[in-house]
Amino acid sequence: MAFAHTTIHVTDLDRSIAFYGRLGMGVSRRFGPPGHEIAFLGDGPTKLELVADGKGAVDYPNISVGFTSAEAGRLAREVDEKCVGPVTPAPGVEFYFVMDPDGYTVQILQE
Repeated sequence: MAFAHTTIHVTDLDRSIAFYGRLGMGVSRRFGPPGHEIAFLGDGPTKLELVADGKGAVDYPNISVGFTSAEAGRLAREVDEKCVGPVTPAPGVEFYFVMDPDGYTVQILQE
C-alpha cells in the first residue's frame, strides 16, 4: 500500500490553487462540474487534493499539511506575513507554520 493524497475542502478553488502554487505545487489534474470541482496538486507520487464542493472549509483540528523547501523561511514570510517560526524541535530541524486561504495550517520544512 502507498500513501496517495491528502484531501482538504476549500471555499475558492482558484484562490487555493494560487496559494499552493506559490509554494511550488502545480496542478496535475483538475476536473468536475462547477460547484463540485476537484484539483490534485504536486508532481510526485503523493498529491494534495483540493475539493471545492460549495460546503466550504472543514475543521480538521490539529491536522497540518507539510512541505519541504530549500528556502523555507523566505517562502513562509512571502505567503503569510504572520508565519510562525523558525521552530527547531531538534538539532538540524527547522520549520515554519503558515495558514492557507481557508485557515488550514501548512508546515514548511527547511531542506
